[in-house]
Amino acid sequence: MSLHYEWTLSLRLRPDTPDVFVEELRYHLGLSDRVPQDPTLDVEGAALAPSGDGDELAGGPATSLVLQQPTSAPPSWGVFARILVLDDAMYDLVQVVPPWLAKWSLTAGWIGFAREEMSLDPWLAFYAADGHAYAASPGEEPQPLTDGAPPFRLTQTTEP
Repeated sequence: MSLHYEWTLSLRLRPDTPDVFVEELRYHLGLSDRVPQDPTLDVEGAALAPSGDGDELAGGPATSLVLQQPTSAPPSWGVFARILVLDDAMYDLVQVVPPWLAKWSLTAGWIGFAREEMSLDPWLAFYAADGHAYAASPGEEPQPLTDGAPPFRLTQTTEP
């Protein structure tokens, strides 16, 4: 029997995020049926799209991609995903999705978590900084998810 993980991601994208990236993200969130012609995320299918009948998570799965237009800054895309993922897929997605999103993340610091569906505590927290993605188990220092990333030094989450 497989474990199931709740995976929640929440971040804003930089104002200079290319439209082609936003369109691919829209597909991966399950908000568009249009399969990307030249995908940059190396996964099969829509990586962050809710699946099942919606009863898997209390309150149900949810994804959104909203253009936010603050008065004091350029517009940016707000990204939110709360989905249930099988353990087989979770381990693969952890390695590719946060680094893919981090390249365009305006949010610096905490961007989400994963927890086993029957646990109250997160199993893994995700962070972004300077285009790199990091992950950490509770109480541990965030570690890079890609080669060449500098050590994680942030002490709070910000959006410049």
